[in-house]
Amino acid sequence: MFTLRHLGYFVAVADAQGITGAARSLHVSQPSISAALAQLEKRLGLQLFLRHHAQGLSLTPAGRRLLGQARQLIAHADELR
Repeated sequence: MFTLRHLGYFVAVADAQGITGAARSLHVSQPSISAALAQLEKRLGLQLFLRHHAQGLSLTPAGRRLLGQARQLIAHADELR
């Protein structure tokens, strides 16, 4: 199982193209985001990002497909609130 928080971290990392920028924008630690991404990838059985050590992250094809769906789920959750 994963949560909206996992999806929010995923979207933030995709937008920032890296964990450091996402951590800064969300005001959470980098290890928290890394752990959440690892859990999300494990639960979905998909690799969502390609890790480029010096240049951050880029989405895999599966990550690109999930990104649109994650944005929609987060928007729906916000509407419900």
